Amino acid sequence: MLFKNKLRWLDLGVLSGYIAAVSVAVAHHEPWADEAQAWLVARDLPFWRMLFGQMHYESSPGLWHVELWVAQHLFHAPYAAMNWIGAVLAMGGAGVLIFFAPFPRPVRYLMASSYYVAFHYAVIARPYVMLLLFGSLAAIFYRRRSPVRFAIAIALLCGTSVHGAILSAAISLGAAWHVIVKRDWKAGESRARYLAAAAIVGLAGIMVVVIAFPGARAGDESRFETVQFHRLTELLSDCVTEPWPIGACMLLALGVFAVRSGEPVVFVVGLGGLLAFEWLVFNLFQHKGAIVTALIVCLWIAWPAEKGWSLEPTMAALLLGGLFAIQTVWAVSAWRHDFAAPYSGSKDAAIYLRQIAADRARTFGFCYPMVAVQAYFDRSIFKNWPTAFLTDPKSYQDACVLDGDTAYDYLVVPVLHGDEDPYAAALQARGFVPVHVSPGRAFFKQGVQITETFVIYRRNF
Repeated sequence: MLFKNKLRWLDLGVLSGYIAAVSVAVAHHEPWADEAQAWLVARDLPFWRMLFGQMHYESSPGLWHVELWVAQHLFHAPYAAMNWIGAVLAMGGAGVLIFFAPFPRPVRYLMASSYYVAFHYAVIARPYVMLLLFGSLAAIFYRRRSPVRFAIAIALLCGTSVHGAILSAAISLGAAWHVIVKRDWKAGESRARYLAAAAIVGLAGIMVVVIAFPGARAGDESRFETVQFHRLTELLSDCVTEPWPIGACMLLALGVFAVRSGEPVVFVVGLGGLLAFEWLVFNLFQHKGAIVTALIVCLWIAWPAEKGWSLEPTMAALLLGGLFAIQTVWAVSAWRHDFAAPYSGSKDAAIYLRQIAADRARTFGFCYPMVAVQAYFDRSIFKNWPTAFLTDPKSYQDACVLDGDTAYDYLVVPVLHGDEDPYAAALQARGFVPVHVSPGRAFFKQGVQITETFVIYRRNF
């Protein structure tokens, strides 16, 4: 008992270290455009219009936006609170992982300190900060055969994102397989409780479709015209490890372990479904951590309940330890970068624009990244933007067109790749001169994924 209590103190120490590292990173983090968009949508729209109107264009079930709406409209939270809200949710997920996951302690600790768990889905405030928390709760109640609590966790996981909904569907299929086919989910529960659980999960699925189904996108093109193999290899490299063949072999071995542990449905449908979704539909760097979270949750469900040494769990633990040790190196690199340099130049740009009173002049904001600047003001400061956030695909297109017949005093232009402004020559030919540069670097793993630098131009009077 004394030894067990000491281990609990060790768990608490690791969680405290996690909280300290994430808190320091959050304190030095500048939100980028994707973070700001959700904040502005929640700030500027009535609740029901936000949930059943704008979510069609955000492609989100809306739980994150609801939380931000409540924080602002009921508690009057400032913009700086957004990343702390996300961090607290991530800390909750890390705490559940450290204290309740069935993996050996060293594996749990490495998982908690890994890149996606400790940085990308903790410091950066997006809906994915909730994936680990609700996915972990779903895994706990799945293993405990507690249908109603399991269903509530699944409903919350559905509300996080489309990725959460895919993982929820996989876990629910696994539970249905146990209840209907294997018939090993009895555990004294009444039929009414199973029916109530099924109703909760079904209603959650319907709400995801109703709220997040994409709106009309006139002129929008499919993301990929052909299936490209190199996108899959990039995905494996970013979600598991490099080079990608090693990552693929590790995933295959863990898949065999999950199947032999009696949970083929959850692992194959959950992890396979998310891999296919990201490969064929999105493949965006900010989504890839959902696959890592799914790996943790699916293996949590598949992990043997029996204590003691056996070969297969030991080999799986060694694989997981190696995988997440590599990703912990990525996390340390990301923490260091975010501490040393701005993640986005939006905060510096907003400070400068306020100093020169450009927020009260005729100022043009060029394209989607301007959302990150808008969040520091209580209204849209750009004359070409009717709202502070971008509402639909047409508003995205309109924000990227500089009307030659309109005279602007200032222009704010993003630089997303490298350090050279590709519009400099054209804008200077129109009579604008650069007066300020606000650098930003969106870090991913051990390097820079994109820049979010802002160049401010003034009309040469």
